Amino acid sequence: MLDAKCTYGEEVCTYSILGFQELSETDIEKYRQFLECTECKGKAFFRKKSSDGKGACFGSRYHTENCGEGGSSPQRERESRHAVEVNQIISDSNLVSIDFFSLGSKSSSEPKARPSKSKPSTNKTSKTHSGTNKQTRIKVLGMEKVLNSLMRGSDLAESSILIEVDNGYKYKAKNLFVNFADAEASDSSKDAKPKMYWGAISHSDKELEWLNPSDCNDIGIPIYKHKSIIFDRFKVEKGRDLEGAGIILFGKCFWNSKKTRKIIELWNSDRIFISIAED
Repeated sequence: MLDAKCTYGEEVCTYSILGFQELSETDIEKYRQFLECTECKGKAFFRKKSSDGKGACFGSRYHTENCGEGGSSPQRERESRHAVEVNQIISDSNLVSIDFFSLGSKSSSEPKARPSKSKPSTNKTSKTHSGTNKQTRIKVLGMEKVLNSLMRGSDLAESSILIEVDNGYKYKAKNLFVNFADAEASDSSKDAKPKMYWGAISHSDKELEWLNPSDCNDIGIPIYKHKSIIFDRFKVEKGRDLEGAGIILFGKCFWNSKKTRKIIELWNSDRIFISIAED
């Protein structure tokens, strides 16, 4: 994307990438949360110029299928393919189990999971009220496919299919998956119920310890407790890698002490997946 539209309060302006990167650091931080594609109006992000020669650019993980600005790329094709696969699974299955240990792959195959004692089997048998046994069909999905399908508009976020988290904890998909823009905060961490929050990252702080979603400007995601593990797993080396990245995590949402900002606290270092925007 060479241009992006910025709507900030009553101000509406279309910036070229050259014009936007010449703004002051303060203005860039102020406006970058309010960028959108000039054609499809999908939420957009700004990536700074990198030290290794990559130029500054606008991008979006939310282009519609027919948007001319989106273009075709291996990443977009992979995301669209995963959305189709997940929709098929929703149609054919009774229950989906989330594999938090799958790191994802650039291929279309489902990545292998790390061995886990609590990993659910692919089939379970339960008794009905009549006393007969009923086979429950379970599909296992890695975090990459879940995130990609949500980013590409699959039916998962609105589905009533049961999602198993760990061994035995089941939620309806529509009650589990929450886009950052729709996150509701509890008064405290103690009161908050865990959900799977997803969307795109706008940018991080200078220390790379807090992530700011692009879907809203009132949420912060602290990752400093797990920073080294997460960055090593997803090959994050600098702030630019996080700009425009897709993200899904299992955690709790609650207000800060002044009730001015929502905090989404990651459950642990395993329950997160980051999809870096490919240049």
